[in-house]
Amino acid sequence: MNFYIYNIICAIFAIFIYMAFRFGVDSYLRVNKNSKTFIKKNKKGYANYWLYKKIHLEIDLGLIYPLNIVLIVVTLLYFILAIGFGWLENFFLTIALCNLILCAIQIPAIIFSDIYQNLECKKNAFIVFRIDKETKKVESSFVTVLGICLLLFFAVYNISLAL
Repeated sequence: MNFYIYNIICAIFAIFIYMAFRFGVDSYLRVNKNSKTFIKKNKKGYANYWLYKKIHLEIDLGLIYPLNIVLIVVTLLYFILAIGFGWLENFFLTIALCNLILCAIQIPAIIFSDIYQNLECKKNAFIVFRIDKETKKVESSFVTVLGICLLLFFAVYNISLAL
């Protein structure tokens, strides 16, 4: 596959991973007994919505706060590099390395998100195998582990394409 096309797909996928992380942060807040009203009220305004600034000041998000900031910055950087300069061969290695760094940041974000979404909805952090009674959907945390492995594989493959 063409390096540029591949990285456009990865950049779009990175946006979805960030969105899933944000859902995980909301799940974390609800699991830790914060009401939906509290969350909504404290996410008003640009800095509070994207950076959880007010929530962090009130309840201390710990490592979630800097992880969110780094994830936003590196996701945007990778997206801009991949979309804007991915067709220029001189930028291939820079884009591939940025993708690898992004991957390293996304892994803890994915794990965090999966744990807290599972805790909120299923009351267990890790689900070995479960079939949802309403949707008949198979659920397992091994799918998340597989996704992380694929993310790593594609980051390494991307570097091989750049070289």
